Amino acid sequence: MKKKKTLIIVIIAAAVLVGVMLLLIFLPKGSGSDSSTVDEGVAMKTVTDKDGMHQAVVETEPNGEIKNNSYGTLIKNIPADIKTIHVENKKGTLDVISNTPKGEATVYKLKGYEDYALQSGIPDKIANAAAKLDFSKVASQSGDKKSEFGLDEPRATVTVTYNDKTKAKFIVGSDAPQSAGTYIQFGTEPTIYLCDTETVSAFDLGLNDFMDLNINKTADTTENNDASSITISGSGFDSEIVLKPNKDGKNAASFVMTSPSGGYANESEASLISGGIRGLYADSVEMVDPSDDQLKKLGLLSPHAKITAVYPDVTVKLIGSKPDGDGKVYIMTDGGKVVYKLFSEKAAWTATSYEKLLSDYVISPKMDSLSGVTVKADKTYDFSLDTKTSTKTDDEGSETTSTTTTVQYNGKDVDLGKFTTYYDDLSLIKLSEKKSKSFSGSPEISVTYTYSDGTTDKAEFYAAGNEFYTAVLNGKAVGSCYKADVVRIKNNIKDVIK
Repeated sequence: MKKKKTLIIVIIAAAVLVGVMLLLIFLPKGSGSDSSTVDEGVAMKTVTDKDGMHQAVVETEPNGEIKNNSYGTLIKNIPADIKTIHVENKKGTLDVISNTPKGEATVYKLKGYEDYALQSGIPDKIANAAAKLDFSKVASQSGDKKSEFGLDEPRATVTVTYNDKTKAKFIVGSDAPQSAGTYIQFGTEPTIYLCDTETVSAFDLGLNDFMDLNINKTADTTENNDASSITISGSGFDSEIVLKPNKDGKNAASFVMTSPSGGYANESEASLISGGIRGLYADSVEMVDPSDDQLKKLGLLSPHAKITAVYPDVTVKLIGSKPDGDGKVYIMTDGGKVVYKLFSEKAAWTATSYEKLLSDYVISPKMDSLSGVTVKADKTYDFSLDTKTSTKTDDEGSETTSTTTTVQYNGKDVDLGKFTTYYDDLSLIKLSEKKSKSFSGSPEISVTYTYSDGTTDKAEFYAAGNEFYTAVLNGKAVGSCYKADVVRIKNNIKDVIK
């Protein structure tokens, strides 16, 4: 009998266990007393007072505690609902005017600066924050001890007027510790909220932040990309420098320097300058509508550098300050009202000089552009050159162009390999110092280059101490070169004519 009772108890227990398991399996998820609840945010009401000001009222328990102190939304609009945004912050005061034509994108202007181009995305940033603002927590309902939240001296106060004539007010305090957010007050209620720092940072924007960073436009076609002349002047230059494109085919340089002296320009420096005129983009805007006193402080009243570049479609005129210790300069369009700041490497003309623009070599003509080379050392050596171009067409119709140069001395052919090596020594004499030097007497060595069109360039070398020669190009001293480079011309010439 006892065994039957025990068996019955075991069967009942097993049945109960199976029932519990089935109940757990088929019980709806989230039901039951131990299931988690969804956080519906802080209990609050958003209302509009008699003055049309949006307010947020946080609900409390009978004991004064906030009901479920959590996230919430202070105002929920879209940027197209905004009419104006009035901003007062540590950078000044400004008014953003918003207009959204039906079916079109919103257009933003700054009151008093309607003719100024604005930086793309910046007006949208402040409009997005002014239209809809969420918070992550109520920091204080009483609003006491404002100094602890940076609201005794707020860093920004923003008043937004919407198209329905209602308003919203945001008062921005300090950032919370550990990047938890930024404290703000909304409307006229004392409650202090914790909002996303990146969002409310839009209320810190000032006039300069809104200005477009494009100093000028790029050329609309490749034909308009090249300047016919570039003139550099200013208080930082002893004389005006003029660059023009090299179109004569006599030298590989892209530019010639027609002032203050004639000659080919340094390829690298001239390219940097020509590339830093059109399509300039600033790192920041320093000032808008500056006074003469402000321009003087920035070094722009009597600018360190001025550049005028003439293009087929426009003439670009810019002024710039002397680069500071960080390599940055202030730039303005000549006669403009916006002062931009950028690294001088973007506008190389502000940091250039005659010495930098002078070619690294005394003169370096292309050999195939010459009809003659005369070297005067212990005696006069006249070489005549003749370069012919021929074109061949293969069976498939493809053309191949080649050039052949012959060199003669006293009517006899000269080994082209030997002459080419010697010519490299002639045309690649580097300037060790690019400063004008005084010279007198007669040159120890001179080289006259005669081009196929009959024009000439003459390089002369005058002794100047034990290690250097003064290099003179077409009668003007262009700098110093090493004596060894010049002596090599004299010593090696006899090997060419053997």
